[in-house]
Amino acid sequence: MDKNGEETRPTFDGMGLPPFPHLLEDAKKRFEELRNLECRKDDIILATYPKSGTHWVWEIVCMILKKKAEYMKETKEFLFLEAIPDISVVDNLASPRPLNTHVPYRWLPRQHIENGGKIVHVLRNPKDVAVSMYHHFNNGKMFEEPVDFKTFYEKIFMGPAPHMGGWFSYEKEFENAEATDTRGAIFTVHYESMKKNPIDETKRLAKFLNVDLTDEIIAEIVDKCSFKKLKEATEAMKDLPNFANRKDPGTVKRIMSRMYRKGEIGDWKNHFTVALNEHFDAFYKEEMKDSKLQVQFE
Repeated sequence: MDKNGEETRPTFDGMGLPPFPHLLEDAKKRFEELRNLECRKDDIILATYPKSGTHWVWEIVCMILKKKAEYMKETKEFLFLEAIPDISVVDNLASPRPLNTHVPYRWLPRQHIENGGKIVHVLRNPKDVAVSMYHHFNNGKMFEEPVDFKTFYEKIFMGPAPHMGGWFSYEKEFENAEATDTRGAIFTVHYESMKKNPIDETKRLAKFLNVDLTDEIIAEIVDKCSFKKLKEATEAMKDLPNFANRKDPGTVKRIMSRMYRKGEIGDWKNHFTVALNEHFDAFYKEEMKDSKLQVQFE
């Protein structure tokens, strides 16, 4: 968004996109590469709407697959399908590959869906998503000048080309896909449930991934993936990506550290005015009137 409040993000298929160089050059090409990606039957795809706990759940998935509470050396951005400069690098990875993406269900790799490949989907309260995204955009310098939350809410989150097509479209598309999933290939994790009951939710996730883990290892994974420890590990030991061609490595480190801002439930109450909250609730009621999603707003 420029100083006049006009959009500066690339757009494609009704979606506002992050300003990755290859998306700026040819977004259609990358989305088609992603949809046509050659997949393996044991691939795991973590598919989430942005700011729904992707880094957190991706690390948990990776630890489950390794059967040990050991951090990945890289951040999840190195396997972030729409962000990596050359998507073919995933061809060289050992199986099972823990891939991740924010693209809507309709753009997921066709072969993965045809194979009945496992998809882990994280659902988070959209009000907290909006707040987290607001800070991410401001901290990531995606605006020429900082904007207030009301402007972000109206122009970006609920705007004509919302980020990745918008939370409502994204989640309804996944709900429809899961309703017709006869092979049990889609597993939905509620962000709030994972925060409140991490042991039980991690056990459920391990069962879905067909990985047997002891209670001790589950507890170690939950401890290592606590908000504080995962943030510290990211800042101290992980290789960091630079997909936006930032010239200053320090800037990249600051942006990555801000991926972990609070990780709290209910921070939306500190940002939504009464008027904005009433607007959102009315919009939600109309937009989701045919949905059976049980969003945890508290």
